[in-house]
Amino acid sequence: MTDVLREAFEPAGYTLEIEMLPYVRAVNSVQDGTHDGIVVVGQDYAPGLVYPDGPTVVQRVAFLVNAGTSWRYTGVASLAPVKVGIVQGYHYVDSDLINYLEQERSNEARVHVMHGDSTTNRGLRMLQTDRITTFLEGEYSAMYELDKMGARDTVVIAGHTTEAFEDYTGFSPQHPKAVQFARILSDRLTELKKSGRLADILRRYGITAEPVPESEQADVKEAETPVDIE
Repeated sequence: MTDVLREAFEPAGYTLEIEMLPYVRAVNSVQDGTHDGIVVVGQDYAPGLVYPDGPTVVQRVAFLVNAGTSWRYTGVASLAPVKVGIVQGYHYVDSDLINYLEQERSNEARVHVMHGDSTTNRGLRMLQTDRITTFLEGEYSAMYELDKMGARDTVVIAGHTTEAFEDYTGFSPQHPKAVQFARILSDRLTELKKSGRLADILRRYGITAEPVPESEQADVKEAETPVDIE
């Protein structure tokens, strides 16, 4: 997502300053104008931001487990015997899953809610040390982090959400150029997708994006990176 922003804004004469914050704080910081934008966010979670015409990528939430674990996600009922790791502020797309997590979030035996920074790395490490049975994360984010950790073979996907979520970049409604920023990104995304350049960027991170059927798409989010544009 950051690579795409650089390709969009640097040729237009802007520079990006990226600061990592916990997701909820990052969204609030963009909404109040402290930061100019957030690298990755879902429209449902932050409807007041200014968005480009479409998302950068579309993906599903993966249920991650340690290799060798027999448990598989086959629906909300299959969560009863396991402890799930989730991140505060993230949207988990499927309405039945969202309802389950909300109902059980105060039950530490079933749901562990993470706060703060570096949640993908921390969630995967909690999984590796058996403090949770499964960790919920966007598939692309999870695979990228596992590659960095050198742990791609030790953690596997035990299922996905039915619906997909769309990764957007959102801009602060407090910034006088927010609409202009959204237009710059919209135009550049169109060019990157048509030319195949977006696919090239994704491949650098070990991602081959498969088109998600429109019926399986949902405006969601997940990210922790506000951005200032100067």
